Amino acid sequence: MESLTLYKFLPFLEPFANKETLTPAEASQLQLRIAELILDNTVDIPLLKFFSRFLTPQGYDEALEERNIEHQCGYPVCKKLPQHKVRRPSALCPGVYGGDTSTRYQIYNRKPSMILPNTYLSQFCCKEHYQASHFYRNQLLEEAIFLRKNITVIPPFGSPDPSWYENGISCLEEVIAKHKEMREQGKSLSDVIAMMSGLAVLDAANNSELQQLVGLIEDFEIVDRDSELKEAAELQDPSIAARSVEGYVTSNRSFGGYVV
Repeated sequence: MESLTLYKFLPFLEPFANKETLTPAEASQLQLRIAELILDNTVDIPLLKFFSRFLTPQGYDEALEERNIEHQCGYPVCKKLPQHKVRRPSALCPGVYGGDTSTRYQIYNRKPSMILPNTYLSQFCCKEHYQASHFYRNQLLEEAIFLRKNITVIPPFGSPDPSWYENGISCLEEVIAKHKEMREQGKSLSDVIAMMSGLAVLDAANNSELQQLVGLIEDFEIVDRDSELKEAAELQDPSIAARSVEGYVTSNRSFGGYVV
């Protein structure tokens, strides 16, 4: 699998160049081309950020689903295989992060909205790449591609606006590395993400989207700690694991622990 860089990608934009907005048909065509490129290549971090101009969360899910079908790690930067065999998605479970909750594994913690897909290792090579992919996805805009202005006009990283698509995207690997560097200076995760996004301290404090990203990282840390504690308990008492499988074993007090 080849690595696709930002400047190798730019020729694919030539048919759409210098248009203030794309038509719905052009936007659909461009998204399909990007999905094909993500399927056939790994991408570098600058290109992944640049793709934020042309991707919605749903479009990103569809691209990752295609990688999964081809037994590739869902994170576009990675060229490894998922650790577990990938199941072809069904109509009941569309998208990597969507679908019926019966097909997913619920992590119960202080943030109950945090849900990992059923064995995320069937879609990603490791936990870190699931987290990095989810972190990136949460920064993509819902706005339709054909409503976005000048996305094929302004050069990559050429806008002075810190909130302009690729300028405002932070990748989890970069955030964690920078936080490790600056933690001794008393910098919080919020400070680091704000700095990387070009926001002032006051803007960061009032930026709900930034605070959601910080909360997402904290959710990951909570899941890690709770999962480690649960795994340790299950090793000591296998019956704990049996009781935690939803839909198979009831609670002891309610129904005597019978299989249902």
